[in-house]
Amino acid sequence: MRMPHDNPWTECLLRGEFIFEKRFLAYSLGYVLVAFLGNGIRRRYHAAVRSNPNSPPDARGFMSLIASRPTVIAATIHAVSTSVVSAGILIAYYCRDDDDDYGDVDDGSSSPWLYRGTTDLIRIWQRVGLPISLSYFVTDSYFYCLPRRDFLIFVHHCIMCFCHYPVGCTGGATLAGAGDPVWSTWLSIVGYTSEFSTAMMNYRWYLINTLEEDWVGFGIVNGFVVSSWAGRVVLFAHLLIAEIFPRMHVFVERGQTFTYAVMVFGHASIGLLSLHWCIVMCRGGLRSLFVFKKQHRPKVLNPQQGFSFVEEVGGKKNVEDLRGTKRLKIIEEKAHKIIEEEVEAYLDGTLFTEAQAKKGQSKKKQ
Repeated sequence: MRMPHDNPWTECLLRGEFIFEKRFLAYSLGYVLVAFLGNGIRRRYHAAVRSNPNSPPDARGFMSLIASRPTVIAATIHAVSTSVVSAGILIAYYCRDDDDDYGDVDDGSSSPWLYRGTTDLIRIWQRVGLPISLSYFVTDSYFYCLPRRDFLIFVHHCIMCFCHYPVGCTGGATLAGAGDPVWSTWLSIVGYTSEFSTAMMNYRWYLINTLEEDWVGFGIVNGFVVSSWAGRVVLFAHLLIAEIFPRMHVFVERGQTFTYAVMVFGHASIGLLSLHWCIVMCRGGLRSLFVFKKQHRPKVLNPQQGFSFVEEVGGKKNVEDLRGTKRLKIIEEKAHKIIEEEVEAYLDGTLFTEAQAKKGQSKKKQ
């Protein structure tokens, strides 16, 4: 009889038969190809600018958008796929027929997680949903976080990988759940439904950079985005209070205090990060959320600049644009006032007399 390891990470790595790792590598290769595609579009854009600088690609066209944010393709694929898989699994589980006889759950012959008696929903998450996600976090750290030095997103990716990896196999999930692999896997699946907010935010980013004028749909999308990010905060708070905290004694009894601490830290950290980004999005006020203000996009993108999650998606850029607009308005008002004074001086003849007087004084000094 094989003795289990004392922590879920080692158990998953050494006893998982590398099933998760093989799928992780396969999906990572896919994300690498998508990253090469995005960077190729970026290079093609700048090549087009160099070959014809007087007529660059449309600043609001597809090529320009991808050139400004090459990782948006992979980010959208990840957000949509993981949210759809996690939501689909939960819908299939909770909408099952309660009158069905699932047999003995403990011997693995049947369980409520077997959809129509054949499809193992837990296995789908371990072999499809989770490797799709963790492979994205690793590749995005390399292609986005490190080059752009986005510390907060890098921390988010590290937390997600470290906390969810043990769920990739039954042995790791058993230790991660203090003897209950179904509960720890369920916790992972429920948490990933929050990726819906990331998909919506990417669509918001698209609208901000392509709309020419205000559109009622922009306010609706922004409302969904802010609500979904606020929902993330509520979700992780609920999981901590209603699910994780009441099981503390079980983890202590089984000697899994470090695993429990990681679980609490992970959910609390992601919840706080979600709260931070939600506040950043609302920093510009309600008007900036529901009324579209056309963003200035340079005719030609600077090849040395790139996308920043907080500045362009989180709302910091919008706030700075608003502040910049106010500063520009003050400068314009001062310039207009100076012009009006000079016009009045020209009309009453004092403009030239003052200028001549100053010129005469300067000659005397010489």
